[in-house]
Amino acid sequence: MEPRNDSNINTESILKLIKPPDLLSVLNALFGFTAILLVLRKANASAIENALVLILAAAVVDGLDGVVARKIGCSPIGKYLDSLADMVSFGVAPAIVTYVLLNDYLHVYAYTYIALALCGAYVISGMLRLARFDAKETRYPFSTGSVLEKDKVYFEGFPITMAAISLASFMLVYIELPLKIYPYFFLLIALMGVLCFLMTSRIRYRNRRDKRIAIPIGIIFFTLFFFYAFSLPFVYPAAVIFVLTAFYIISPFF
Repeated sequence: MEPRNDSNINTESILKLIKPPDLLSVLNALFGFTAILLVLRKANASAIENALVLILAAAVVDGLDGVVARKIGCSPIGKYLDSLADMVSFGVAPAIVTYVLLNDYLHVYAYTYIALALCGAYVISGMLRLARFDAKETRYPFSTGSVLEKDKVYFEGFPITMAAISLASFMLVYIELPLKIYPYFFLLIALMGVLCFLMTSRIRYRNRRDKRIAIPIGIIFFTLFFFYAFSLPFVYPAAVIFVLTAFYIISPFF
């Protein structure tokens, strides 16, 4: 990444500051925003499926954003745009989709307040996770070479992008399979609680930039999008994605 130049921010038009990685961040945010609109407009299985696929697509765009930024550099506002986009697509959007799924689609009204509280906790936990990451990046910018080697290899706390992928893939599996409501409800609530704890924890997770990890995951995501585009049953790639995120969740304990 290029070092931040505050003078450019003060003197140049914001349009001149934007670079290709920033456009990917904007696309990421638009995917998350569209996912929210879809479920607020109509809470049926099709709308929820479309919203969840958009959240997964936003995760892919977020990964491409990082690749492009490392190749050509980012603008002075790039880091902030990326965090804001992540907050929309992986913080707010999954929480709203989860609440709509539980309250308007499954109609588990007896547990509405529990769902609302955990969805709110998820948003706050994601916000704290991003704020801590950005504060650490500001203190030890990658461009200066002063960041510790272990901070390049590990994340502190579960990444918000992976948390959103976990929730989205888990909900897709439910939408595609005829599962019973109440066991699924409790599993979803438990998953949200675990993700809230892990995002704000100091548990270290290995960086996912390793090509041995990124390429197979990319193939699985492509398979899911391909099946979805041609109206094929995509429950299997969704289940594989959830299983992989589950392994990633427990990876620090092994």
